[in-house]
Amino acid sequence: MSEKIKSVLLIVLGNFIFAIAVVYFVLPHNILSGGVAGVGIIIEHLFGISATIVIDILIVFTFVLGYFLLGKEFALKTFISSIVYPVFITIFSFFPYHIEADPYLIIIYGSILTGVGLALVLREEASTGGMDVPAILIHKYAGIPLHVAFFIVDAITALVGVLVFSVQDVMMGLVFVYLYNSVINKMMVPKTDRAVSLFIISEKKDEISTYIHDKLDRGTTIVPVKGGYTDEEKEAVMTVVSKQQYHQLEKVIEKIDKYAFVIVADAKEIKGEGFSFEVRV
Repeated sequence: MSEKIKSVLLIVLGNFIFAIAVVYFVLPHNILSGGVAGVGIIIEHLFGISATIVIDILIVFTFVLGYFLLGKEFALKTFISSIVYPVFITIFSFFPYHIEADPYLIIIYGSILTGVGLALVLREEASTGGMDVPAILIHKYAGIPLHVAFFIVDAITALVGVLVFSVQDVMMGLVFVYLYNSVINKMMVPKTDRAVSLFIISEKKDEISTYIHDKLDRGTTIVPVKGGYTDEEKEAVMTVVSKQQYHQLEKVIEKIDKYAFVIVADAKEIKGEGFSFEVRV
């Protein structure tokens, strides 16, 4: 299976899971989840417009916004979401099912499904459209970590819900937002804290190193290594990248040299330029 087909399938799967969370958890229980679903719930209660219609309109609008501000490649991948997500929402809406469960269980399971769905899409450098786009714009232009940008946008949406719902509903919405953003944060780079350390042995080390310098704005260290079995001398690339950059770099290494030997380790504490203080311009 080609990488492009695999990427498209993961984007579709992510939207499928996200739509399930919205239709069967968020909308029936009026969870102020942030995102277009949260906006849809608020507008539906204020003006009587169907939340499903509001979601469809916002997705189209934010897709156009993303096209002009985030580029054609991003827009192309997001275009898939802009089609399949509203379709899934509409299809599932024809099969309503009200889950009878403790509100806290609804919050927990709904947020997990939401986080998993969004993370699958974000890992493919796309979005589900909607309020993802403002969050990604904040991440890109303000340098705020992606999961934090998502939390800011969604928390603002949930807080606006106080115009319609009770303070308790808003508090529950904030818990939902926090939980699903935590899931996104964990899934973007599994089992890592702040950053990832990579040790890369490749015949195309110069190309990989150049990408890290030019595209990720990170430094590298070239380390001489010697094969214990072959007795062959080589050079390896050592680097530390943020968790948001790891998945992107992983794909690029696979594309440049699928035979590259890569060791990935958690970097629990990093001190220096670009991590413990701002990068010099």
